[in-house]
This record gives sequence, C-alpha cells and structure tokens, in this order.
Amino acid sequence: MTSGSSVAAARLMAALVTMAQLLQPSLGFVDRCDRGEIMIYSPAVRAGRDAGPGCYGDAGADCPDEETFVTSPGWPRPYPEDARCRYKFVAGRNEKVRLNFLAFNVEGLGPSCEKDFLDVYTELEQENASLLHSPLLGRFCGHSLASVPRTVVSLHSVLVLDFYTDGNTQKVYNNDNHMAMEVALGFKAQYSFVPKADYEPGPRLLAYSGNCSFLMETSSVDIDGVINSPGYPGLYPDNLHCNYLFRGFGNQRVRVHFKELDIYEIHAETFGEAGHTISSCPIDSVRIYDSDQRLRQIYSDFCGQKAGLTVVSTGSRMRLEFITGAGRIPRSRTVTSADLGELQRKGFRLRYNISSEYLRIDRGLRSNHLTGTECDFLIESAGNSHDRFQFPSVRGGRLCRVFFQGVHNLQRSEMSLLRIDGMARITAGRRQDGRCPGLAGHLKVYARGQGADAVPDADFCQAVGEASDGRGGSLGEPQEFRSSGPQLFLVFDTRHLETWQLAPAFIINYRFVPDFGIPGHQPNEDDCAFEYVSGADKAHGRTNSPFFNPVTKAHYPHNTTCSYRFVATEPNQRVRIRFTHFYVEDFFIEELGNDKKHHTVGSYVPCAGDRVEIYERYESPKNSGRFRLEKILTYCGTSIPGPYVTQFDTQELLVLFHSTWDKWAHPEYGKRTASGFQIEYDFPVRTSLFSNKFDVCGGNISSDMHGGVIQVPKNEQATYQPDLICEWHIYPSQPGNQVFVQFPEFHLEGSTKSCSMAVLRMYNGDSHVPSSEVCGADNGIPAFYGSGSEHVRIRLLTTAGSRGGKGFKFSWTEALKIHPGTGHCPGFQCKRTRHCIDHRLECNRLPNCGSRAVEYSADFDKDRLRWKNHTKHERDNSDEEINSEKCHSIYAKATGPTEAAYQLLHVGIGVIVTVLLLIAIVAFVLYREHRKSSSKKQAQQAASDMLDLSAMRQLMPETGDRVDGGFATTATRNLNGHHSYSLQRQQQYPQHQLQHQHRGYVHSRSTSTLTREKMQKISIV
Repeated sequence: MTSGSSVAAARLMAALVTMAQLLQPSLGFVDRCDRGEIMIYSPAVRAGRDAGPGCYGDAGADCPDEETFVTSPGWPRPYPEDARCRYKFVAGRNEKVRLNFLAFNVEGLGPSCEKDFLDVYTELEQENASLLHSPLLGRFCGHSLASVPRTVVSLHSVLVLDFYTDGNTQKVYNNDNHMAMEVALGFKAQYSFVPKADYEPGPRLLAYSGNCSFLMETSSVDIDGVINSPGYPGLYPDNLHCNYLFRGFGNQRVRVHFKELDIYEIHAETFGEAGHTISSCPIDSVRIYDSDQRLRQIYSDFCGQKAGLTVVSTGSRMRLEFITGAGRIPRSRTVTSADLGELQRKGFRLRYNISSEYLRIDRGLRSNHLTGTECDFLIESAGNSHDRFQFPSVRGGRLCRVFFQGVHNLQRSEMSLLRIDGMARITAGRRQDGRCPGLAGHLKVYARGQGADAVPDADFCQAVGEASDGRGGSLGEPQEFRSSGPQLFLVFDTRHLETWQLAPAFIINYRFVPDFGIPGHQPNEDDCAFEYVSGADKAHGRTNSPFFNPVTKAHYPHNTTCSYRFVATEPNQRVRIRFTHFYVEDFFIEELGNDKKHHTVGSYVPCAGDRVEIYERYESPKNSGRFRLEKILTYCGTSIPGPYVTQFDTQELLVLFHSTWDKWAHPEYGKRTASGFQIEYDFPVRTSLFSNKFDVCGGNISSDMHGGVIQVPKNEQATYQPDLICEWHIYPSQPGNQVFVQFPEFHLEGSTKSCSMAVLRMYNGDSHVPSSEVCGADNGIPAFYGSGSEHVRIRLLTTAGSRGGKGFKFSWTEALKIHPGTGHCPGFQCKRTRHCIDHRLECNRLPNCGSRAVEYSADFDKDRLRWKNHTKHERDNSDEEINSEKCHSIYAKATGPTEAAYQLLHVGIGVIVTVLLLIAIVAFVLYREHRKSSSKKQAQQAASDMLDLSAMRQLMPETGDRVDGGFATTATRNLNGHHSYSLQRQQQYPQHQLQHQHRGYVHSRSTSTLTREKMQKISIV
C-alpha cells in the first residue's frame, strides 16, 4: 500500500469515527421542521398540561424525560436549501433551558452571516412572546464549534433557535479539495432543563430593572451559597445590569470567592496620534462596593479571566453589580480568531459567605486596612514617618499580609526600617513540615519587594511558650529589617492551625527613612552622607549619585546635597577615585563652547547649577585637633573627569554633590536633572604607585642650562604603564626666573568627552589646586607658565584599567630675568613672546620660547548667568627657525653632508648599480661565446671586466654610534637634595633637536632625517 492510500484510509477512518460519535442514537432526537416551528417542553411543563401539543407539537406524542438532542433538518445529511426552522424550548416556572452545541457547520462568515445562519434568543419571558421585539443573543454561522457559543442558557424559561438557509447552499470542502462528509453540514445540540435556584440565590429586588437583582440577607446566623451569573456557563446576554446585595448583622463580614470569572476584556491599547489608552473593561464588568449602596468601590472594575478572586467586605454589607454592554464585534469587519474566542465568555460563578468568623476591623485598624481583604494592611509613609503597628490576633486557616510602602517618585525615595517583637528566627529542624509549634504563627519577610512566591529574606515563628531557640539565645528578641527599596512586606500564615485556634498578636515598630540608592556606610539615616574607610573588607568599591542606575538612566533629584567621605587609615595609604560615568546637568556648559567644557580649572565657567566638588582635608598645625577643607576641583556637564589621588600630605578625600532647583530651564525639557555619576574607589599604598617601570618617573628637576626635556615612556616603541603616579617638580635655578612647560608631543588615553583612564594635571608651586588638566591626543596644548618664581608641578595619573598609550614629551624652560633698567637679555630673546632664554637652548630641536594668547574674549551672559570665553594661542618658534644662519650651520655640522649632497649620493649609487648590471650581462654573454677557451683566460677576462666596489663604500657616510655633536643626560644632586637633570654638551656645539624628536636623532644625523624633521615642523607649526 502506498503512502497516499494510507493517508486516505486514515482520514476515512477518522471521518467514520466522527460520524459515529455524532450519530449516536438517543431519545428525543429532533431533526425535522416540516411545520416550520417545533415546540419542545420540559417534563414539568407537560405534567401540568391536561391537553395540548406534545413534545414535537403533535398531540399525544411520546416525550422522554432523558436529556435529548436537536439538530438541523435532515441531519446528518446536508440541510435543505431555502428553509426556515424554528425550535422553541419551554421550561417550567422554576427551570431554565440549557443548550450545549456538539457540532456546528453552517455556511457563511460572521458577523453579518449573509447566507445561512442560526439566530439564538434567550431573553423571552413568555412562550408566545414575539421575536420581533425580543433581544437577540447572537446570529451565528461558520464551519466549527468556535463559531458558536458552546453553551447557551435562557434568562427566563424560554429559548428559541431560528435557523435560516438560502437557495444557494454550497458543499463544504476539506484541505485536500475533496468534498467533506455530509455529516459535518448543519448543527447538533443537546438540550436540558436546569433548576433556576442556581441563578436566583435570594428574593428578587423589584426596585431594580433587568430581572437579575437579588438580596442575600441574614439576621442571626451565618449563611453561604452559590451564585451563577445570567447565562452561566454559556454566553451571557447584552445590556444587563444585575445587582446582588449582601446584608449581615453586627460583627459579620461578607466574603465572595469567584470559582470562575470570564468576562469580555480589551487589553490596554493605544489609539490615535495623541496616544490615548482605553480602559480594559469598557463594555462588560463586575463592580464590588464595600456597602449595599454605590459607595466605596473596592478596587476598580473586574473583567477578563480571574479564577480564585476573593473579596471581603470591611463591615457587614456588600454590593456586587454585573454590567454588560454591546458592540464587542463590529459588523463592519470580518471576524477574527480573537473575536471567535469572545463568543465563549461565560460570566461568573461565585460562592459567598456572611459570617462572624472573619477578623473584625475596628477603628484602630481601619485606617491601615486594605479594603477588599480580610486581614491585609498597608502602611504608607507620610515623609520620614515612624510609628508602631499592632498586628491583631487572627484565626487559623488565614494568610495575611502587611505592606510597608515608602515614598517613591522622581524627587524622593524611601526605605523601610522594621523592628518586630515576639519573633524567633527559624533554624534547621525547628519548623517541621511547614508548621510552627503550638499556636505560633509563621512570618515571612520580603525586604526586596519580590513576589510572595519567591524565597523570603527571613523566616520566623512566633515565640510562644518556649525559652530558647537552641542556640543559647532567648526567643522573642526584637528582629530588625531594612528594605532594599521603597517596599517591604510581611506574610503571616496561620493555615497550619485549626479555624477555631487563634495565633497571638505581635507589635511592629517601623520607620521610613530616605533611600538615596547609594552604597556605603550611612552614619545618619536621614542625611545623604556616606563614609568609605579603608580596611581588609573595604579595599575597593563603587558609589554613585542618588538614584543612579546605568540601565534605566534614572535622574537624580533636585535640591539635594550628598557627601562622600573617603578615609585611608594606614600611614602609607592614599585615596584614589575614578569616575566611570558622569552626566551632571548644566547644559549651557556644552552650548557655551568654552576652552574647558567639563570643569572649572583654568576657565571662567562657574558650574553654577548642579556640580561635583572634590575637597581634601588637612589637619591644622600644632595638633590643635581642627582641620580645614580645601576645594580642589569642580565638575559639571557631560565629560568624564580624570582620576584623582590624594596629595601626599593628606589621607582623606571628600566629594560633595550639589543639585539645585535654581537652574536655568532648558528650552525643551525645562528644569531638568540628569543621570548623575558613578565612582570607583580604592586605597593604594603609596610605594605601589611609584614603581621603577620608567627610568625617570617623577622627581625634583633643575638645571644650570635652564631647560630640559622629559619623555614618558623613555622608549618610543613602548607605552606608558597602568596604575601609576608620576610627579615632577621643576624649579628655577635662580630667584626671579620663571619656569614654563611645553608639550611637543602628547598622546594620553581619552578625549574631550572622557579622561577616566589617564590624566595629566599641572600645578603652580605647592598648591593642591591644579591650574590645568589634559588628556587625549593633542599636540596643540599651549605653554603652561608657573606663577612668578614658583616651581611647576606636573602630575600624571593612570588607572589600573588603563590600556596604555604613546605617552608624551614635554620640554621645560627657565625664562631668564631681563635687566630692569637696560632691558638687556643675557641669552636669546624670543621674537614673539619676548622671553629671554639661555643661548644653549637655541636650535636644540625643542620648543623653548613658549606661546602667547593672540585672541581672547570673556563675556558674561546675563540671561544665562554664565561666562563665555575663548582663547587662541600662538606658538613662538623663533629659537628654532630653520632658515636662520646659526641653526643652518649647526645642523650642517651636526649631520654631515647637505641635503643636496645626499641626493647626489643617491643618484651616483644608482648609476653605479646600473653600470654593474650591464657589465654583468656583457660578461655573461662573453662567457657563453668563449666557453671553449681555457679556464685561466676566462678568469682573467672576468677580472678585467669587474669594478672595484671599494670606491662606492668610500662615498657612504659612517652611521654608527659615534656622535660629532649632541647632548647626553646626566643626573647630579644639588645641595638642597633636589635631583637635577641637566643637558650637558659633549663638544662645543649647542643642542640640536627639533620640536618632534624621533628615535635616532642623537645617534644619526643624516640629511634625509633632517628633511623629514623640517617637513614635520612646517606641517605642525
């Protein structure tokens, strides 16, 4: 048998099985409509009739009492064309009609059903009521049971099916284009008559319209019962407004528990350009009130599928309303699969109790009680509030919750602090099978706001009738907790106790304090002040601005000041911080385009709005016990500042963060804040920061030549190292002289947007406040001048995560004092800056004349309360003018042949090589022609044709390590203990270096190298 025949046989067998199920014989099978209308009466109706039509409208017909079936005409054959059949079911006074569809395949497509269709009426009050004036439950067609409600139940005692077919009924085909079995065409339903009491739980409230309003009331005893919504478990009708009133007495409370809740729901969607969001229960809903009037609605409207929902009244009365509308499936569009699912909505089935066994909510508990629950409570913060809450004694079989909710908004967030009396922490083996001993209740603490299904942060049993917890401590000691967010909640479980048993009450002391979302030790819980002290367990860490979150980009609040105190406790330790993220809002800083956009060092930008300030703490002299704070740096804007390490005379660093409300409003966002900052901190040992990774990495520098050069790293092929501090102190050799520094080459990590990995700062004298800081790659840094005769301090910081870079080279120069009377310069006077420098610094291939400001502006913007400045600097290279006669002669003596000679040398070598190749070719040809000659003659001929190469070698200049002129670096120690790095002459020539020194400049001075140097100088300057 082929695979195709096997598949066909399988399909045929499945169809036969389906047909056998649908064609099962039963009593009361109605399958014809020869008279147009078929009457089906319940046994109760027939028993009360002395004469009249029978089960099918025929007098004297035999009507069985068993559940029966109704089908379309001719079932299981196709129903006839151009037919109308009406099936009317009539139940007794205390009954309703229930219809379950078993098969449905009627040609057409909802909701209009323009061909064949089945109309269903469930709201007829009388047997002879006109269908024309009766509401229609729905018009149904389609090719599956999903196209029709599985179950329909009459609202009263009459239900009608009205079946129409047109004159052009088509065959139904399956997916293989074969005609489906005729048994699937039409419909089949099972009908029954059910008690009305399940839908009418109490006396009808005649004052309300709709015939579905009832009263459940007791005056003495506890009562309970079941309520089904109209049409349950089938499709409920449109335009209902049902009221269910529950009335108890005294201390009784009302509890409703939904066994099933299935009501039409629209999930929140956004419509239109304005982005309006519609309600989730716009058409059908259940409303519950904490009163028998329309007062104090519990929660919002209920809809959707919510099995297990439980609602408990606060007092002895409750009101439940069931409201349905219309227009769930517009007839202007085609029905979708989602629409078909709405045809199966059932309504609800609930169990209610009116009892005095529920926890009584007296006045002391009412303000915190969560309406709609039996024993849940909510304690909300009123802003730094604190109080005590006594949780009442509750019966067994209960699960109660206590929620503590701190303030949580854009400007403030709080956390909860709890102390609970009368609890003992559960230890291994203490609680058996989830039960606490005796009458003890079981308490779980969820301090992170996680769901109740998660693992609790703490687990306790009430300390009842015991004296020890097995660890030597007494039970019932206060237990303290701190939430990790704005919410903390407790779950108190007595389900292990019998309902007549009572778990004792306990007391909760609570307090709400600000939660800044900042890690670290907080000495005072109400202040935004944190401490970080070095130690074995606190060697490094991270901290941040309030509410900082790198994922959500939450903004810090307005009007907040936070302090971060870092203390190194060991004598050789220092404090080091690094900003990994920085966005402190002052957007005008970026718009002004100042010389230094991200900090106030050397700039007129005041950071008047939000800002970060860095202070160092110094002890006052004479051990007075007092101290002073010195402001070192101020930052704002978006650029990440460079790392910072405390100076060597302090071990304490203070970071202050200020956010203000008095800031200029952004034209689009108003007075906004930003995401803030994050800091990595550690406490390195001072000796570890000064390794011998470089030959020269810091020190005291002076020279009788009044100048010098420092290169980091010394090897140009290497990169500078991570986790490093280098600090140079450059002193003038004589009073009255001024020191300045220039950077012919500068290549650190970073850019104008971030200096987080490495930074170089420059200081005047012994000041702790840097005058300038730079990072990135920038060969245009202006000269940095010391203040008066003070020395210049340069400090390089790299972090542990630094990947290294080419480094930098800086030249330092000592400007000599010019005679005040005569104006005489004892050395070389620069043309533009008019500095007087040592003659020996002229023509040394290094910038020694400094720079000057050629354009400068500083304007105060009154509207924005900001300074706007701009400065343009010009370098003075007059000491290195390549076309000057002096520099030309010095370079010629230092480097040997001129550039023209060197070019002629290259041409000569080329000619010689060409001649040699020609001679070799001629010799090879002659050798081929005279190969029969004697070997001696051939050797003599070859020797006469070869050229002596010694002449060529004599034309090449020596390029070894011998230096005709240059500089060597030597280190000497002055009387004051300073290391002196001087550049001393080996012969009579001055130093020869250009602005960009490359490897080999000192050892080899070829003319081609000199040409490259000149071109570099022209392109840079």
